[in-house]
Amino acid sequence: MLDRSAASSLTSRHPRSLSDNGTTRAESISIVIPALNEEVVLEGVVRDIEKQIAVFFSDYEIILINDGSTDKTGEIMDRLATELPHVRVLHNSGNIGLGASYQRGVSEARRTYLMMLCGDGGMPAASLPPIFAAVGSADIVAPYVTNLRTIKSPVRYLTSRTYTNLLNILFGQKIKYYNGLPVHRVDLLRQLRINSTGFAFQGEILTKLLRSGCSMTEVGVAGAEMTRNSSALRLKGLINIAKVLALLVWEVRRFDGRQIKRETLPSSAHRDAEMMEGHTATAQA
Repeated sequence: MLDRSAASSLTSRHPRSLSDNGTTRAESISIVIPALNEEVVLEGVVRDIEKQIAVFFSDYEIILINDGSTDKTGEIMDRLATELPHVRVLHNSGNIGLGASYQRGVSEARRTYLMMLCGDGGMPAASLPPIFAAVGSADIVAPYVTNLRTIKSPVRYLTSRTYTNLLNILFGQKIKYYNGLPVHRVDLLRQLRINSTGFAFQGEILTKLLRSGCSMTEVGVAGAEMTRNSSALRLKGLINIAKVLALLVWEVRRFDGRQIKRETLPSSAHRDAEMMEGHTATAQA
């Protein structure tokens, strides 16, 4: 169940003003859902997410990515695409991992904003409304999990907190949670070269965009882990963390934030016209 007191917690860094009627601030959104062998929970997760999206966005798409599953995950995705008009499916030829699947989703996205949600339901659909309500208030909407201590084992909780604190110290930030699956502007993501493919890819994206002067809003929500063998955001030991941190520091320190252009987002009409022009050019070619 959604932690309502936590869900209402929202902090921001240079956010744009919210709309007066409290409805969605974004023109459109792409939701990327990668999954590996999640046949048991996938359909329920996707349908619950779709219901929440439809409340906040009239223009949206759900991109399901089958990351080399050996069970019926791919078949379930294909069927959902025939039953839900906003859903389409991508099948990876093999298991390429969460970070690489995310990057594939970014390259395929056709809407203004993008958020990844894991196919195992680690972010409950009931926790999405405060996130969706904040979309458009800043360049980045970064959820942080308010019940992390209760949904993770003591060792995983300690590892997660250590990882967050180390990144904040190394990069001079005060971010509450680096692996909270933020909402980003697609145009900003496509200007980044994302080199991390493991659990650190979200930390790389956040730190690079913040160094570029992007604004960020943090939203507290409740998380849940619905399957024991979650493939999402798993830390694989202190040695692995040390290697990832070293590579991440190197990557972020040499990043020049001036290369990111933060122009005003195009209107939906202008974006649709550009898309149509692109389709026409492709057809003529």
